[in-house]
Amino acid sequence: MAGMGLLLQNRIQASPKLFFSFILLIILFAGCQSSKPNSSASTIHIDQQKIQNNNPNPDALKLFMNGQMFMNQGDYPMAIIEFQEALTFDPDVGTIYTSIAECYWNIGKPELSMKNLKIALSKNPRDEEALKIMADQLIALKKYDEAIIYFTQLREVDDDETRYIIALAELSKIKKDYLSAVNFYMEAYKVEPSRIELLESAGRYALQLKNKSKAMNIFKDLSLQNPSQENYINIYSELAIQSKSYKEAISHLQKLITDNGESSNLKAQIGILHHASGDTKKGKNILRNLFDKKELNAQYSLSLFEIYFEIKDNISAAKISDEIITSFPEDWRGYYSRSLVFMDEDEYKSAINILDPISETFSNIFSIQYILGLCYSRIKMSDEAIGFYNRALTIRPNSINVLHSIAILYDEIGEWIKSDKIYDQLIKNNPNDAQAYNNYAYSLVERNKDLERALSYAKKAVKLEPENPSYLDTIGWAYYKMNNIKKARAFIEQSIEIEGDNSVVLEHLGDVLMKSNDSAKALVLYKKAYGLDKENPQLKKKAYPD
Repeated sequence: MAGMGLLLQNRIQASPKLFFSFILLIILFAGCQSSKPNSSASTIHIDQQKIQNNNPNPDALKLFMNGQMFMNQGDYPMAIIEFQEALTFDPDVGTIYTSIAECYWNIGKPELSMKNLKIALSKNPRDEEALKIMADQLIALKKYDEAIIYFTQLREVDDDETRYIIALAELSKIKKDYLSAVNFYMEAYKVEPSRIELLESAGRYALQLKNKSKAMNIFKDLSLQNPSQENYINIYSELAIQSKSYKEAISHLQKLITDNGESSNLKAQIGILHHASGDTKKGKNILRNLFDKKELNAQYSLSLFEIYFEIKDNISAAKISDEIITSFPEDWRGYYSRSLVFMDEDEYKSAINILDPISETFSNIFSIQYILGLCYSRIKMSDEAIGFYNRALTIRPNSINVLHSIAILYDEIGEWIKSDKIYDQLIKNNPNDAQAYNNYAYSLVERNKDLERALSYAKKAVKLEPENPSYLDTIGWAYYKMNNIKKARAFIEQSIEIEGDNSVVLEHLGDVLMKSNDSAKALVLYKKAYGLDKENPQLKKKAYPD
């Protein structure tokens, strides 16, 4: 039977050493098996006097040995005949039924195999071999719930046997019962505390379960067991940040330093924890000190970059990213971080100059392809932008950010069939995508196309995000195009109240006021909008008509 479980495979492969020991056969037929039978003949201690007193049925024994001979030759039908005849002389020997079960399994008759295993277990419910074979066959048949029952019984037979507990953990994983998997791995670890991989498995599935508290405790224990394993400490720190357990985590990491000596990894994690807790200055100083000593790897250097970028210290952020590029030229994140600084300063060509030369080397890195698409889009190089957006989509075909970005670009260059198709796709895939509704609506309004539909989409966007000023402006702009000036003004003014100065929204309100014959106020708004967007010739003409 293909796909037979590991325990059963081992059982069958090991059958010669089990059944070619004459002394062992006598013990089996005597019906005096221990409650914890050992599957290895070499470790069984033979009591000669006890054997002599057992008086096994010689006819049954002879037939059983004949069956074993046929079984080892692969002649399972003949083996079954011999085993069944042996039962006529000694019908209460569970081992015979177990052997018959093995034969039926090997000829592809699992139902008969299990029937005989159940009989064997009725003779001795604590027959470890029969239980193992039954559990393994059930796994092969993907009857995991039933397999769990027999592995549970095996634990009762030998509660110090970790393989049964691990089997229960593995079955729990298959059933996606990660809580049980975690608990079983923890139990197995308590039995064999030297096997740290069991504790690691418990931690891994605690993460899968998203039980941050349990996972944090497990990785805390793992870090104590092996403080040199950076991965344990990193995961522990990340969980502490997610749980906002900053003080506890810092204290634990400092204890590790006290007990095991200083470590750049531990000190860096302490710095990250201080930053996450709100003490950015202390976190930055710890990381900066390590950075200046050349004790930070690329990952922690990036953490320092993120702090500088977050506090708007672009000069320091740029220096850190430059150092990452120099020290770790094969790490794409150095180039990426440098491009973010350039983009933050609207230096899109400089960002392109950093990323374009390495775009082929890192052709599988989504962020590089996407950022290049954004940068080329900003400098109005549409073909190049579309090319990089499409590269990004080959890596992440369903990226919402890329789909939105490329839809906006198609809209800008007038390829509305393509942009509409993407917007339709976005809405179909996620009916709660407020941005897709708004952008689609705004595109239709700008084209003076299907204004009722545009207004409906804009309202859906606002329903999903009521306080979004851009979405409120879109509704107002739709009403403007539909000549409902009163409602247009109300929504656009509401948008300005929330966001304040936005050149597009100010221009829209100016247009509304102009249509209301309030040209003086409109002119004030046009000039204010132009002050925010001096590269807009249309806006300049409105602000300074003369």
